[in-house]
Amino acid sequence: MNEEFTIGQVAEKTGLSIHTIRYYEKEGILPIIKRNESGRRIFEYEDIQWINLINCLRSTGMPITQLKDYANLTLYGDQSGEKRLEILKKQKEKIEEQMNTLKSHIDLLNLQMEWYPRLKKRNVQFDQAMKTWLKEGKLPPER
Repeated sequence: MNEEFTIGQVAEKTGLSIHTIRYYEKEGILPIIKRNESGRRIFEYEDIQWINLINCLRSTGMPITQLKDYANLTLYGDQSGEKRLEILKKQKEKIEEQMNTLKSHIDLLNLQMEWYPRLKKRNVQFDQAMKTWLKEGKLPPER
C-alpha cells in the first residue's frame, strides 16, 4: 500500500494552503483525489508530485483555465500526450521571453548603478548625466 497523506501534510509538503488545494480540486485541477470512508481526502505520493507540477506551472503565470485544460487532458492518457507537450512548450517559451525581458531590465539597472561611482569620480552631477543619457544614450563627456 502507498503512503497516504492528509490535506494538512500535503499543504506542508507543497507550500500551498489547504484552501488552495481544495480550490484546485473543486476547479478540476486535481481531478482524482481519493477519499476515505468518512469523506476525508487521501493523498498519495503521486498526488503530491502532481500538485508540485501544478504549483510550478501556476507560479510561471499559467492561468487557471489553462491548468484546467492541462489537467483535463491527463484524463485521456497517452492519446493527449502531444497536446500536453504543446501546452508545456508554449509555457516554457513564455517564461523564456519573461526571462529575456527581465535580463534586459537587470542590464539597464546595472548600467545605472555603475554610473554613480563613475559620476562621483568625474565630479559630474547625476541630474546632468541623466539628461545627457536620456538625449544621447551615454554619459556626458569628461571635463
